[in-house]
Amino acid sequence: MTSLLTSSSTWRSAWRQLRAEPGAAALVISGLALGLALTLLTVGFLRDTLWPDAELPQVERLVSFEWRVRGPGGGQSEWWSEVPATALSRALRETGAPVAEMSRAIVFPLLLSAVDAQGVQHHARLVSILADPELETLFGIKPIAGDLRAALSSPEGVALTEDGANRLFGTTRVVGRPVTISTTVEGAGGKAEAALITLTVMAVIPSPNLNSTLIYDAIAGFQVPAAKAVVDRNQSWNWANGRLYARLQPGATAAQISELAQRLLEQQPPPKGLPEDFLKGGGWWASLRAVAVPDIGLHGAGSGDRRLRLGGLATAAGGVLALAVINFVNLWSVRTLRRQREIGLRKSLGADALSLGLQFFVEALAVAGLAGLLGLLLAWWAEPAVSVLMQHSFDAPVLSPASVALTGLLCVLIAALSALPLTHIALRVRPAESLAGRSHSEGRASRWLRRVMTTLQFGAAALFAAMALTVAWQARHVADMPRGFAADERLAVDLPPEAVAAQTQSILARLHTWPDVIAAAASHDVPGRDLRKWYSQFSGPSGQPVNLRTGLDFTPGWLELYGVRLLAGRLTPDHRAEVAQNAAVLDRSAAALLGFANPEAAIGQAVQVNPDYRNGQPVTIVGVIDDLRFDRPRLPRSPSILTPVVEGPGVISVHSRDPALTRRKLADLINGMLPAAQAQVLPVREHQATTMAEDTRIGTLIGVTGALALLLAAVGLYALAAYTLRLREREIVLRKLHGAGPGAVAWLLTLEFAGVLLAACVVALPVAAAITQGYLSGFVERAPVGPGSLWVLLAAVLLLALVTALAVARHLRTALALRPLQALRG
Repeated sequence: MTSLLTSSSTWRSAWRQLRAEPGAAALVISGLALGLALTLLTVGFLRDTLWPDAELPQVERLVSFEWRVRGPGGGQSEWWSEVPATALSRALRETGAPVAEMSRAIVFPLLLSAVDAQGVQHHARLVSILADPELETLFGIKPIAGDLRAALSSPEGVALTEDGANRLFGTTRVVGRPVTISTTVEGAGGKAEAALITLTVMAVIPSPNLNSTLIYDAIAGFQVPAAKAVVDRNQSWNWANGRLYARLQPGATAAQISELAQRLLEQQPPPKGLPEDFLKGGGWWASLRAVAVPDIGLHGAGSGDRRLRLGGLATAAGGVLALAVINFVNLWSVRTLRRQREIGLRKSLGADALSLGLQFFVEALAVAGLAGLLGLLLAWWAEPAVSVLMQHSFDAPVLSPASVALTGLLCVLIAALSALPLTHIALRVRPAESLAGRSHSEGRASRWLRRVMTTLQFGAAALFAAMALTVAWQARHVADMPRGFAADERLAVDLPPEAVAAQTQSILARLHTWPDVIAAAASHDVPGRDLRKWYSQFSGPSGQPVNLRTGLDFTPGWLELYGVRLLAGRLTPDHRAEVAQNAAVLDRSAAALLGFANPEAAIGQAVQVNPDYRNGQPVTIVGVIDDLRFDRPRLPRSPSILTPVVEGPGVISVHSRDPALTRRKLADLINGMLPAAQAQVLPVREHQATTMAEDTRIGTLIGVTGALALLLAAVGLYALAAYTLRLREREIVLRKLHGAGPGAVAWLLTLEFAGVLLAACVVALPVAAAITQGYLSGFVERAPVGPGSLWVLLAAVLLLALVTALAVARHLRTALALRPLQALRG
């Protein structure tokens, strides 16, 4: 056995088989390489998801706290990694919770400035965190230079990662050097004011794994005066202000700490003015839990998106690899039938089943080995593109010893699986008959197995095609659905956190002078992006409490910019009168819920608010507008209340006559005015599309997989058509000799392949209907795909029919051109 595997003649024979039909070999190797490349990327994604923090000290006892809150109708939000960290950490200490080290981590994207050794000033926007000194022990951070604990205990200290130091100074030898932080602080009357804070670099630390549970470029402690002010303002149990990590004492479990944290939360009073509707169905207004750090990847905050990406990659990899193996078996089965004389000669010379099996294994291994080498290169080449598509940074390199070993193992398994049916065909060959020129088929069982495999190929292609079409249709539907405001020719840009109201107003003033700008205004969010929202309780003339969506403040001209129509009331050109009377604008639904008979009846009326909204002062309604849809497409539309302001919000919107020109000019203006702003001026529709970004990513992956599945299915059907023609060529010739015309011959072959297509549809379409309907059920606004996704399924069937016709067309022409004498001689 060993001699056969290592024999040069065996491998030379395998190479000759590859060279005999280079086209078929290239198709098989390419398909297997694509499947192997996707498999390697999936394994890398899985490793980064499950074990990004595997090297942390005593990681099995390290937990992160998460929480979620109730919403309208008693619904639950997703789990968030930000919790009321200061209040919770203090309560855990005071109650003697079974935890050892514990640290808060409050994340801020801050602009830092520094002067390098040549006197050149550099700016960099770094992910900065405020943390307790225990973070060093919890995460096993070993400083490269300096003292991290001293930095986190000092009112003037900061620690930089290697990457952060290089971005600011161009070197990591920066201990003792000053850095300046540009931020905003709360000034008189609660108004944000610009501030510069100078700190000294006291430690340089390694850059964290980009898939870690905690990512940072700079760390400072809570002793910094500005940090103390932040903590003093954010000690409430009702506000998630940062992350909290703890190491459990031996014997303690995450479930025990979760129960304790929830009990501590329920001992606190609920937020003032919490809408009664939020507690519908019973239970407390918020939930806390502790999650073991090794479990965060698949079960922690944000794990739903990670599981979706992992499932999409795994489905693509498994589907493409399985279809490629089926193609390999199908194509090589046809080639094996052509080698009956060779096989008969080998058997007549004494080759037994083991020898034949090893020969086919070596031949398959040669194919799989070449595919493995190509797959490694493809995975390495495609890693950046997949990283962008999946929004994931791969930690370990693809071309690593572990990846090479995994590829080798997969190649051996593919070769073994592929060699089994080929050996079965060879064992059925009778030497005397094959040497006499009488060919044999692969047998009824093998023939049906190949038909089933081809059916599975087409079924998978139909399934992927239906899913990709559904996701694309839904994304298009969401982009085009009416929202109550115009989005075409509108641009929007987020200003950096350190920008203050005066800078926003200065940018707007410049925009108003540009001839290409029709209108410009500012607000707290891009309409339809749904990043900032809150809910509060209001009561109108009826006295019945009503939940309304809040959180959208807007400057003069914003309504006109987005084409929002005032149904009643009016606003002054500068909004100063509205600010003076604590005014608000309702949409039509909100006015009706508050009990106003019509929009005009609401104008000038006072609406009572809860104590936490605008200091509990009633608001005066100065305008009613058409209903606007700010919510994500998976959520029902929320009645809204908007606030006119003079200045302040940090999102600038522009209506332009020449969006491309305005986009370039506005980016240059902001980046010139605000250092390292990295302004991203985008069309409003692109901002809105972020609500479907995850669906689009997965849809793109499914679409690419569907295209590959269709290609592989076409190759499989091509092989089946070639075998069918070879098997039935004498029957076709006899039919032609008895007067059968081209139509009869075409119908004979069409029945053969139509059966495969019909079986694939019967198997795949019900599954596709269930999956696509399940996907659409998560949306309030759904694409009109027909009952049971009928139109999508019909499109998938038409696509399969087209691919089938293209795959068998060549063989149909060959069948019509068969010469009787040649076919009857065999």
